[in-house]
Amino acid sequence: MQKSNDYKENYLTRIPIYENLGKNLCSAIELILEENNIDYLKVYYRIKDVESFIEKIDRKKYNKPFDEVEDVCGIRIICYYQKDVNIITEILKKELNVNESQDKEDLLELNQFGYRSHHLISTIPESWFNVPNFRNLKDLKSEIQIRTVLMHAWAEIEHKLSYKKKSHIPDNFKRKLFRLSAKLEESDEQFQELKEQSSELQKDILQKANSEKFQFDKIKNLDLDTFQAYLDFRFPERHKNISKTRDLLDEIEQFGLTLQDIEEGYKKIEPQVEKIEISFINQIGGWAQVGIVRNILDLTNSIYFNHRDQAYQKLILSKKKELGL
Repeated sequence: MQKSNDYKENYLTRIPIYENLGKNLCSAIELILEENNIDYLKVYYRIKDVESFIEKIDRKKYNKPFDEVEDVCGIRIICYYQKDVNIITEILKKELNVNESQDKEDLLELNQFGYRSHHLISTIPESWFNVPNFRNLKDLKSEIQIRTVLMHAWAEIEHKLSYKKKSHIPDNFKRKLFRLSAKLEESDEQFQELKEQSSELQKDILQKANSEKFQFDKIKNLDLDTFQAYLDFRFPERHKNISKTRDLLDEIEQFGLTLQDIEEGYKKIEPQVEKIEISFINQIGGWAQVGIVRNILDLTNSIYFNHRDQAYQKLILSKKKELGL
């Protein structure tokens, strides 16, 4: 009992530094994902509470708990697609000191479905200690769990039901739970397939766009994949972001515009694009794909322009005058 109390007091003094680890490691991981153009739903952390820490020591019979408990700081990365789990895992193996890597799916039998996630036990690499936020975090371990949205949903619901082991589940519930988990696994696979098919469709449209017979401005029913393919064709060197492309597509549909409106506007300002960018943001090539389209419409399309607020309209008019447009 005395030993447990000592562990508890010691642990409480360590919580602030683990909070610091969780907060700074999450920020670093978000930057790494963004640098690698990986979309994610959320990156967050939790610090194991005192009761859970003591319970784990007792259950595992640890003698050196502050060395042996590796998930005091737990990081969760929730991404959208199955393949991203593997991509993120490999990236983090290069960025962090990974002491252990385990795919929980490997623990399932061929006829089993259920908890799936990739877990890494990691510490901060020495090269990061030059950054003030990481100086005092040497040798602190964190457990990083990488899941898809559907994996995460299953794990959270299963946790709420409190069934951590197969033996915990009443026999008459097992069949239903196994069927549900199988459906989620199948859905995960189908979302991955849709993602790949979407990418293939964009590539196919882009290839056709390079032929003289294909004309974007003749397309009447504009969808997201076609619109992204157009942006990749017209502005291949500019940064793209599919969620921002979607937002712009919604605006275009809302105002009843077409690719023809964008194309006509682009041809009007194409000779002065560099001059326009310098005037607006003092940087050539600074606009992303969506940014340049919005500015094309601001400068050349009255329907789009008229939905801007008055202060921005005033700025656009002054720029047009300055540029002689």
